[in-house]
Amino acid sequence: MKKIVVCSIPVLFVLLAVWMIGHFKIHPVSGTSMEEKLHDGDHVVVNTQSTIERYDVVGFSLGGESDLYVKRVIGMPGDRIIVANQTMIINLNEAGDLTTTYQVKLSKQTADKLRQLKEIPKDNYFLLGDHLDVSNDSRSFGFVSRSLIEGKIQLRLYPLQRIDTIS
Repeated sequence: MKKIVVCSIPVLFVLLAVWMIGHFKIHPVSGTSMEEKLHDGDHVVVNTQSTIERYDVVGFSLGGESDLYVKRVIGMPGDRIIVANQTMIINLNEAGDLTTTYQVKLSKQTADKLRQLKEIPKDNYFLLGDHLDVSNDSRSFGFVSRSLIEGKIQLRLYPLQRIDTIS
């Protein structure tokens, strides 16, 4: 019996490692667009299996780029939007009565691309950095498809003295 228990411990570790590799990834943060929450050089754990909700911090890559962007979800699929000139208003209220809105200034190119839309398309998200003055985000590149989002940032793993959950 003792031999079975001793043999099964390494098997359990292997199974746990395989599960973790399939569900989590570790990535470095580059840049200052998420300060004060995350800093340049931080390393974060990305949960690749989590459901994305408004205000989650997510990691994603844009087509043709190897860097992982880290931004906060502001607009969700189905949110009603109005684009006038270079300003977009996102209706965050599911009742549709414009009592809770978020207003952002878009680049001219992004405003032209989104102007005809009335809502954020299915499987697309509007993402912003917390440090708006320096962030390259959906204001300049538009909506981000769910297929490009690697997952939800769950934890700052490094530096060790700043280990913390991310919300």
